[in-house]
Amino acid sequence: MSIEAEDIPPAWHYASYRSLLGELQRGHGIAVVRLRGQPEHAQIVYECTSRDTRWDWQVDNRRGYLARLLRDLRLDLAPLIAQLRACGPDRPWPHRDPTNDDNQFRLTVGILETLARAGNAQASEALRGYVRDGLRWVEVLEVISEEWPVEWWDDLWEAAAARLDLDDTTHLFPSGKPWRHWRGRDPSLDARLDDALPNRCDSPATGNDLTETSDADLIDLLRAPDTDRGTLAMALRQIRRRGHAVPELLELVEQLRAARAPGLTRALHTLGPLVVPAARTWAADSDHPLFHDAPDLLAEHGDEQDIPTLLTALDRLADQWCGYDQLTAGLTRIVAALPPNAQTDTRALLVRRLRWLAIASPHSYERPSYLRSLLLLDWQHTLNNLPAYLFDCEPEVRQLAAENIPLTDNVRSLLTLLRDDPIEDDDVKHAVARRL
Repeated sequence: MSIEAEDIPPAWHYASYRSLLGELQRGHGIAVVRLRGQPEHAQIVYECTSRDTRWDWQVDNRRGYLARLLRDLRLDLAPLIAQLRACGPDRPWPHRDPTNDDNQFRLTVGILETLARAGNAQASEALRGYVRDGLRWVEVLEVISEEWPVEWWDDLWEAAAARLDLDDTTHLFPSGKPWRHWRGRDPSLDARLDDALPNRCDSPATGNDLTETSDADLIDLLRAPDTDRGTLAMALRQIRRRGHAVPELLELVEQLRAARAPGLTRALHTLGPLVVPAARTWAADSDHPLFHDAPDLLAEHGDEQDIPTLLTALDRLADQWCGYDQLTAGLTRIVAALPPNAQTDTRALLVRRLRWLAIASPHSYERPSYLRSLLLLDWQHTLNNLPAYLFDCEPEVRQLAAENIPLTDNVRSLLTLLRDDPIEDDDVKHAVARRL
């Protein structure tokens, strides 16, 4: 049986970054400004709440951004509540819930939780009601108990005790909220939580504790051919956490790379300038296993002679969205330290690339880095755009904008709104308060 081409749904893609929808999908503040001036187009927000448009669901931020849009544009929450209810049970891979292919469930929970925290009674009751009879109620309960004041969810303990069964205990963290808060209220609930302990680890196993191990002994562990990968990872993690250079690590790079030791590159960053000569060699050899990692090391620790290598590494990232931040931050560090009349072509090229990344990349987690670089290299032009950055999806972008924006009467009004907004992050509020 053949499948006609027209029966295959087209692959989803981002709208143009020049369009209002594309700006919304990327979490840009300019989209907020435009929608506030054109509320008749507000329905477009639902296109970004009906699927998770983040490039990376783990680090990119949209929850507060979309919640604020729904609130300020007075949009009906019924579509989100229906979306919450439409998602099926959480299933282990490779099984899937086709109603949640695009992370609709967690996106919706995050938006509704944020709105409830800001005082929206409809959002609050939707989530509380879901705990009473929804399919993925444990997940919702753990989210709201972590984010809300205890008095907002404490009365749900009886519903939770009545619902909790053996299948649910495989999905919960018994030593986390709300379970540890409810211990001792009901013997049967305590028994089910006790049953969950062997099934769910609240923190990854750490194995041997290497915190007191000397640098020399860590190197001996890394050098020993029979050290397992888990111990290699822990030893490298200890070196990284200590933050000071352990030069002997350079001698073990080939061996550790062959052993696929997790965390090697991050540990190499602790070497500082000591790693630069080796990183230049690795970056020049496309067959070297650290060929792709070497530019990041040079970005953090290299100097003017590494600019061509970093520009070439930037060009290799074509059709990707991850990794630009480290390279552009490194280039900015190097170029900004030079006299204004040095590397003028590189400076102009870098500014153009940063401007494009700041508006075109959907990977908003990297946007604070781009803005920080633009404030160093393209100060005046960037200042003119800071008002829109006050509404960006990333808290760190909003904080940078608040810290650097010229204070006018209109700006003071915008900053006051941010300071008093219950949806706003605390770090942004503190930055705003300092400016005001």
